[in-house]
Amino acid sequence: MASRGFSVSLALAVFLAGNGLASDTDMDRATLRGIKAVKVIVDPAPPEIERAGLDRDHLHARIEQKLRDAGITIDGDAAEFVGLNITSVRGVKTNAFSLKSSPLSLMIGLGVYQVVTLSRDKTAKTVAETWSQQRVMSAAPKAAAEAVSNAVDELADEFVKAYRSVNPR
Repeated sequence: MASRGFSVSLALAVFLAGNGLASDTDMDRATLRGIKAVKVIVDPAPPEIERAGLDRDHLHARIEQKLRDAGITIDGDAAEFVGLNITSVRGVKTNAFSLKSSPLSLMIGLGVYQVVTLSRDKTAKTVAETWSQQRVMSAAPKAAAEAVSNAVDELADEFVKAYRSVNPR
């Protein structure tokens, strides 16, 4: 039974980690060139992470402050945005863990979303993720909020590095 819970969590983590289209390649970084300002959007966190003490507004403020400290303009009216998404899944109940205390599998993703135009039809526009990084981890419920906060800090730092690589000061 324990291996089933682990395999379900592992399968979900692998799926989520590989599900994004963008990453941090030179081509992805090139899509950041010329961005003058961004807004920050933090999707609602899963309830079990909020119950563990995660504060969505605090994460939003942390990301904005890291970007401001790096000289990236924050503008609530910008078309481009940096988006944070947190996904979690809890393993199944086993003899070793009750469901309430079983570790959470977490995927924390930070991405840049921009309006893009299809090359075959210039009138067709959509919003697409053009740069992203993720963290996949496992954390005890009581430690989940801190683990997510630390991962968000790392991801924001990686975005700043990517942004600055194509938009030097």
